[in-house]
Amino acid sequence: MSSSAPRRTRRSEKAPDVLKDAPGVSRELLEQARTRLEFLYGEVARTWPGFIARRGQHQMMQEALLTFLSAGSPEDEGRAGNHLALLEAGTGTGKTVAYCLAAIVASELLDKTVIVSTATVALQEQLFHKDLPRLAKIIPDLHFDLLKGRGRYVCESRLEGAVNDVAQDGVLGDELQGAFTGDSWQARNVPRDATQAMRWYKKVARTLRSGKWDGDMDSLEQQPDPQDWRMVQASASACNGGQCEHFRSCAFFKARRRAATATIQVANHALILATLQTDSALIEPGKTLFVFDEAHHLPGIAAEQFAYRARLGTSVSLLASLRALANRNSRGLPASTRPDLTAFGQTITECTDKIGILETYWVQNQLVSADKPVHRFVQGRLPEELIPECEQLSALFGSIAKVVASIATALKEPDESQSPAERDEQTRVGVELGVYLSRLETLQRLFSAWAAHDTVPWAKWMEFAPPPPAMPAAVHADAWLCAGPMTAAQLLSRGLWKNVSAAVCTSATLTACGRFDFFDRLSGMNRFPERRAMIVASPFDYARQGELRIAPMSNSPKSPEFSEELCRTLPVLLREHSHGQLVLFTSRRQMEACHAALPRDLTEQVQMQGERSRTELLAEHGRRVARGKRSIIFGLQSFGEGIDLPGALCEHVVIDKLPFTPPNSPVEEALAEWLSGQGRDPFLEIAVPRAAMKLAQWAGRGVRTVSDHAVITVCDTRLVTMRYGRDILAGLPPFPVVRSNEVSSTKTDSGSGTGASLA
Repeated sequence: MSSSAPRRTRRSEKAPDVLKDAPGVSRELLEQARTRLEFLYGEVARTWPGFIARRGQHQMMQEALLTFLSAGSPEDEGRAGNHLALLEAGTGTGKTVAYCLAAIVASELLDKTVIVSTATVALQEQLFHKDLPRLAKIIPDLHFDLLKGRGRYVCESRLEGAVNDVAQDGVLGDELQGAFTGDSWQARNVPRDATQAMRWYKKVARTLRSGKWDGDMDSLEQQPDPQDWRMVQASASACNGGQCEHFRSCAFFKARRRAATATIQVANHALILATLQTDSALIEPGKTLFVFDEAHHLPGIAAEQFAYRARLGTSVSLLASLRALANRNSRGLPASTRPDLTAFGQTITECTDKIGILETYWVQNQLVSADKPVHRFVQGRLPEELIPECEQLSALFGSIAKVVASIATALKEPDESQSPAERDEQTRVGVELGVYLSRLETLQRLFSAWAAHDTVPWAKWMEFAPPPPAMPAAVHADAWLCAGPMTAAQLLSRGLWKNVSAAVCTSATLTACGRFDFFDRLSGMNRFPERRAMIVASPFDYARQGELRIAPMSNSPKSPEFSEELCRTLPVLLREHSHGQLVLFTSRRQMEACHAALPRDLTEQVQMQGERSRTELLAEHGRRVARGKRSIIFGLQSFGEGIDLPGALCEHVVIDKLPFTPPNSPVEEALAEWLSGQGRDPFLEIAVPRAAMKLAQWAGRGVRTVSDHAVITVCDTRLVTMRYGRDILAGLPPFPVVRSNEVSSTKTDSGSGTGASLA
């Protein structure tokens, strides 16, 4: 977790020296690129409705261009980071135009594809439906498209199998599909309605054949049940490629062929990371210029992407199903491709026995239960007696996967001696065996991670999985086995930053407490000393357009009396403003308590997150404000980012307390434990900078345009009474800080002019 400062860090007030900051780039190429960039920027300024050229935007554009022109080959071991950049762009900078124009120019000159990756669907849609079409009017040759994961498209072969209800034991059923997915600590317990599912399969098959549906899940009028979709979604391991009879009409490959001609492909962080983990030819990182917008989400998404989980008991069912499927469908294969089924069966039996040992261990030692849903292994160390079992399980699953891959390949080979129906059935089984392969690979990697113990260990834990309510009482509870890196720094460094041609990371909040250190460490960027870094100032005049108030609270959030005092104070704060207000809470319990304590007249003016959809809530908020009424939104963390409420829609933001989040997941607990073991302070290294980034996002909801004026009220005196508060203030927009005389605090100065300053 050590950090080295980037060699070229600056604020946007200082213009880049292009010759100094782009070593290896010829003067001719630089001049050609800058001339083209200035021309396009001028065209945008001339034709874009309401466009205002901003100095910070121009400087960000130049810095991004230098980064892209420094693109190199991943084979170049001498690359120290010139091809990487961290560009924090404050609200209102116009970063989308800046990085898009720079990327387009570099793409033209270097003949490289551009991928813009975002963290949210909202920004993807804004880019695809609003920003890029505008740029395409200025640049007629600009082609752009969406890049989605294969699982967002239907597989026609699998859909046909579902409609025909063929060979049920040849398909991963719901139970086995769910053995490797889970949105929470507990398994999905909703039984599947087979009749209803069949109606849905037949309906979408008709619309697909008629051409009324393009096979993209997102273009369906109504989103499908996840269980139904899993049975028909496209999968790399289950794909027969060019040998499939539906190859030419395949929704996935049609989308890929379309995207391949695009200059800019709009994707998301999870897809990029998942693709780079495989041998997929979807993305060639060494020939691609990347922009990671909303990059502050990247380390967290990467940590989830590189984690593994599987249900222990259900994996036994998977092996039994796999054994029956292989035995039934491989006996007719030619001797040259037919596996030794006896040896294969013995391997599965040995694997099942090893899983039984783990099952017995967790049950006898009561590691997890309904009353104890999670058990984390301290310092990532398994009991010594389990390590050899996990090592052998990893090897066994690897051996099983090789046999299954060979059977699947053989089954997908056309056999002219068979009837068309027999060939179709054999191909279908080969495709479904491919689905098993991805599960087997997950198990192999999971047990490999469980057996290993590196200098920086992985987090390893178990989660309780109760039996579904509809199952007989005799069915035993199950357990998830899980493993994940404490941070994705090493994996991102090796798997992404070293392999990309060039990459720009940008966000309104890449720094924490005014520094890049936190993002640097979690993202692995600190391993590239020549990386660029720039803080692009917002064009807003925060000293004139707003202020940060510290509410006169008598109690700290650590006090039991804090909640009651907040319930009393909040109505007073809300009555001071007549139009749109946003109140952000760090917990649902606190939000509901404050809502219940509101006077009746204020209750009628409040909409609380969860009462209706986000879209409906924001629309009603807009209608109320337009009628000149007070409208208040009570929201949680997701409302503190990505919501744009300019002008009267948000003249007051209230934040209940500093958004500290205690380690509430096994991975976060493991990281805090490891840092403590190294003699370091996880609160200062993780909790404070994470809270600072989040608070900066929340405070940024107030001022969205150059004409806005907003008050940000924080009901947490620790921001001015605790030493770490000064660091957090340094990372906030530079509002003047106003505090009541009732608040006693340690004297702090206004710093170097960055961040909020005390008034």
